[in-house]
Amino acid sequence: MEYNFKDDVKLFMVFDILGDTERTGPHLWQIERFRLEDVKNHVLDLMLMVRILRKYLPGDLDYNRISDYILCHDLPEAITGDITKFEGVSSEEIKRVTELAIQYLGETFSGVMDVKGIIDDYEARADLESKIVNMLDKLHSSTTFIKYESEKHVDMDDPRIIPELRQIPFVVKDIEDGLDLADIFFKFHMKAVNISDDECEKYGISREYADSIVTAIRGFGSEFYAQKVNRTLLDTKKDFPQKAMVYNRNIKKDS
Repeated sequence: MEYNFKDDVKLFMVFDILGDTERTGPHLWQIERFRLEDVKNHVLDLMLMVRILRKYLPGDLDYNRISDYILCHDLPEAITGDITKFEGVSSEEIKRVTELAIQYLGETFSGVMDVKGIIDDYEARADLESKIVNMLDKLHSSTTFIKYESEKHVDMDDPRIIPELRQIPFVVKDIEDGLDLADIFFKFHMKAVNISDDECEKYGISREYADSIVTAIRGFGSEFYAQKVNRTLLDTKKDFPQKAMVYNRNIKKDS
């Protein structure tokens, strides 16, 4: 058997570009941090969420399919960047360039994996696995801002925040109600962590089966938010073994 890894390496490097593609949301909200999340971070976080939650989720799910959706759902952004309508780019224009990116990825890497088919099925919520990844995707938008808000309060009156964001009706109301940015994102995105009766019928699952999935994903998100509220979210390093964090370096210097 002859091996030809040319396209495999090229696809790997497309994923690598995602590591240099920062997500737009934190920039639009003027998050001040040494390093903002990139799309590759987002993909890895979703993979970790699934691995952590797997013991709470049904065992008959196709986890290979879930992994494919996670890996590919934002892959076009390696070409287009992470663009939103809030930057003055119309939905039609976003759709146009995204479709061109998906077409390129599909044609270029058909011998490596079915990138176009995976993305198309994800966008169509063709199966329960794609629905699960979409719910986790929404949840992660929330957990990211919970982390940022926990690190440093976001001033939503910052004049650098574009009016299109700051003046969204539900944002205006939530700010008036005293909510911070993490509260708003959590409240908004958790609405998407839901499987409707119509979706139960579409995926051929029972209400009880669907609720077990939603409960697991919501439970993880709720615990994340609770640790923000009680200010323990950033305590992770406190339990680290100190002896593992202190070590000698013997670096020989040229005389």
